[in-house]
Amino acid sequence: MYAAAIVICSAANVIVRQSFMLAMFHLGMKIRVSLCSLLYRKALRLSKTALRETTVGQAVNLMSNDVNRFDYSANFFVYLWVGPLQTLVISYLMWREIGFAAVIGVATIMLVIPLQAFFGKMLSTFRLRTAKRTDERVRFMNEIIVGMQVIKMYAWEKPFAHLVSMARRHEIQSIRAALYVRGLLLSFGRFSTKIAIFIAIVSYALLGNTVTAEKMFVITGFMNIINKAMTDQFPRSIAHLSEGAVSVKRIQKFLLYDEVTTASSCTAKGMMTTFTVGGKHRPLETGTEMQVAKSSEVEMNTCTPEDHTNVNDIVDVKGIKIANVTARWSEDLPENTLTDVSLDVRPGELVAVVGPVGSGKTSLLHAILKELPLNSGSISVGGSVSYASQEPWLFTGSVRQNILFGQPMDRNRYRQVVRVCALERDFQLLPHGDRTIVGERGVTLSGGQRARISLARAVYKQAEIYLLDDPLSAVDAHVGRHLFNDCICDFLQGKTRLLVTHQLQYLQAADNIVILNNGMVEATGAYNELHVSGLSFAKQLDLEVNTKDSEHHSLRHSDSELSLRKTKHQNSQTSEHSSVEESEPKQIAEMRTRGRVRSGVYRAYCAAGGNCLITFIVLSVFILAQLAVSVGDYWMSFWTNVEERRSLVSNRIASSIDGAAINDTTTQLTEMDVTTTDTSEWKLGVSTTIAPTDVTEWSWMPSTETCILVYVGLVIGIVVLTLASAFFFFSMCMRASINLHNSMFSSISRATMWFFNNNPSGQILNRFTKDMGAIDETLPGTMMDCVQWLQW
Repeated sequence: MYAAAIVICSAANVIVRQSFMLAMFHLGMKIRVSLCSLLYRKALRLSKTALRETTVGQAVNLMSNDVNRFDYSANFFVYLWVGPLQTLVISYLMWREIGFAAVIGVATIMLVIPLQAFFGKMLSTFRLRTAKRTDERVRFMNEIIVGMQVIKMYAWEKPFAHLVSMARRHEIQSIRAALYVRGLLLSFGRFSTKIAIFIAIVSYALLGNTVTAEKMFVITGFMNIINKAMTDQFPRSIAHLSEGAVSVKRIQKFLLYDEVTTASSCTAKGMMTTFTVGGKHRPLETGTEMQVAKSSEVEMNTCTPEDHTNVNDIVDVKGIKIANVTARWSEDLPENTLTDVSLDVRPGELVAVVGPVGSGKTSLLHAILKELPLNSGSISVGGSVSYASQEPWLFTGSVRQNILFGQPMDRNRYRQVVRVCALERDFQLLPHGDRTIVGERGVTLSGGQRARISLARAVYKQAEIYLLDDPLSAVDAHVGRHLFNDCICDFLQGKTRLLVTHQLQYLQAADNIVILNNGMVEATGAYNELHVSGLSFAKQLDLEVNTKDSEHHSLRHSDSELSLRKTKHQNSQTSEHSSVEESEPKQIAEMRTRGRVRSGVYRAYCAAGGNCLITFIVLSVFILAQLAVSVGDYWMSFWTNVEERRSLVSNRIASSIDGAAINDTTTQLTEMDVTTTDTSEWKLGVSTTIAPTDVTEWSWMPSTETCILVYVGLVIGIVVLTLASAFFFFSMCMRASINLHNSMFSSISRATMWFFNNNPSGQILNRFTKDMGAIDETLPGTMMDCVQWLQW
């Protein structure tokens, strides 16, 4: 019956514990996925000022390594209160068995808890230091992967490899220190139980009690329960929660960065978007959506009319109204980016913004898009906005996907956009037309193709206002004229257009011209008005335009018109061809392996950790540590038998009446073999002598002091060998991590550009972040747990 009860209780413990762990891991997974989604959405909403305070490496590290802490924190959190509760219950049960000695043994374990808390705090410090250094290394790797073409062109592999190796060396120093501290925490579970049992038994014996197998078994069982709760799970909980707290602070700091001002989607479309800044208040009004060619749709917050006194006057007005705007990217800049800028763009107008480099043209568009924070003034935008950035941005996907950008497919509009953006000829040259997969950031395309696809994305979006940031700078002269005439002037006719350009030959077609210099509006008006205004800059514009027109206009215009007519005639059927369903080219999928882990993987990992001699030494230390533990358990059993026999002899001698018989008994007992453990075979004869039956004589019976000293030596050996095994093992893991990282970086630096053109940078960078983080921190701890469980 008792055996059946033990089996049932053990089975129930396994079922309940595993179900609990599965539920906790599910909870941790949900937290991790939620945080990844939150970080992703936050990254899309970061303002330009926030992007200056963070790096790509930090964002990647947060989503790769920091969020993984929550997978385990939820599982170990419960042991922070279960451990102390179990200790109180077990302490009471031990008190009933061995009295005050139980308090001494439990106190030995309790004294380790402050040390574990101290080590947990050290782990959090090392974790923060490691995270910062990992951010720096990932930032280097991101820049190297993005600029690999230039690096290979100038043969800069070795200098950049040195930079990465220095960053990696600093990171490994923090990781190694954290692993050593973790090794100390894991080693406590190996020897703290032995020390606690030893102190409890010694205290029990020194208090005048007899050590028996019953007491020893009960104390060992209770101490193992306390050990599982307080020296195994409790320090793990401290370590995981300390690292989790560091990750929470890092994530919190990232989530508190400034965002692009957005609006509620529940407001009516077509209302005025008002962005007013003055003093402390920055109200907004409207519910229109913004389609940004470099990001997803952005919405703006709404405010009441009381937040801005001029809203009621302009709520029905379309276009853009900028009044006395002063702004700067950050407060530490000595000068304003925009100073007292006022501009009124009426609906349907084409307004050209010109000025020297650094005059604030792009910053003006960013202020309209709520990317640039205002110090004073107001910006009112009436209608939805579509934006084409100065630097074309493409994501890994087909050309069609880059143009549609999540919008529904309108074949008629799509064909028109392709035609006016001069993409028909490019679609014929591409191997799969508009279904061709472009590489990371469009590296497989030319600069002009990227610019025209970016412009097509902005034009395809049905909007009322189009902000075009110098879309003609990366194209040829005849293509630029085609884009200006057919796309900007004809296709977008009737739309509000704000065009930033350096192509001064197109200014005569603009309804209004704004001249910016040093962040201030120097002049505004039509081309003829600026021509007769007498401003030196206007005269310079007139000279450049007249020079280009007089020398090149007639020939270039005639050639370009002839070329465009010929191109249109040759590509009359290209728009139809682009919409025909063709075989979809497949992107190169990320390699995945399913099933069991092959033995070659383990061999490669061990080879990266060192040669066969190092692996043999580490395994030998583990075997010696386990041998010391086993010898300690055997000696405890031997000591118990000795104490039982000594107690039995004392009782028999005390019950003897005849003095001679006592002497005879003592003589015989000293000649007995004390290695026999079966006390039932000892019988008391008529002459009160004790004679063993079928037992060899004892050659040596150690004293209690001798047994204590031997066990002390064994405990010290267990402590030393356990710590040595942990340090040697983690040192081998660090060596393997360093060699694997160096080998991977060497392979990446020697790869051809085909590899980088066909594999997204995020996929490559993930190998150096999440996978490398698992090898650095997760894998050593998991393998250490596996080895210790095999030993137990």
